[in-house]
Amino acid sequence: MVYLTEPMADQVKRRMQYVKEHQAELKPWTVTVSVKKEDGFLSSASRQGSDLVWYSDESKERAGTGKGPSPLSYFLSSLGFCQMVHYVEHCAMDDLRLDSLEMKVEGNVAPQIPVRFTDITYKTQIRSSEDDERVKRLAKMAAADCYVTNTLRRSCEVKGIIFHNGKKIDEHL
Repeated sequence: MVYLTEPMADQVKRRMQYVKEHQAELKPWTVTVSVKKEDGFLSSASRQGSDLVWYSDESKERAGTGKGPSPLSYFLSSLGFCQMVHYVEHCAMDDLRLDSLEMKVEGNVAPQIPVRFTDITYKTQIRSSEDDERVKRLAKMAAADCYVTNTLRRSCEVKGIIFHNGKKIDEHL
């Protein structure tokens, strides 16, 4: 279930209200991660000010050890992770309740130089007692607020397909 405690929801509401009221004066900020080469294809990463360390590796089929997701898996999952944050924010703001929220992200890769993703499709599965229109608006807002989705849209086609209680309710670029 997508659920926030009351203190968490209050904090989200205060922050989002502040951003709404002060958007014009907000300054850009920097997110910094440090990446360190380990053995073979294995690498580790950390974020300044955090003790958290995460790892990336290639699969055993690609001569890695499989000790972490591949860089491309992290890349695609970042779209889902980022949108999930915005789903939660908007659920808190609009008092929406979701029983479950899942996303599958697929990217097609061009192996020719310059190698790149040519298009990315995400399929979002939502289960809730909310009506389809509220869920459709929620999905559009989560995508519109997502830093990763907006950045990717500048370099390739990004398509979202939204399902609510097993029924397709929207498709948007």
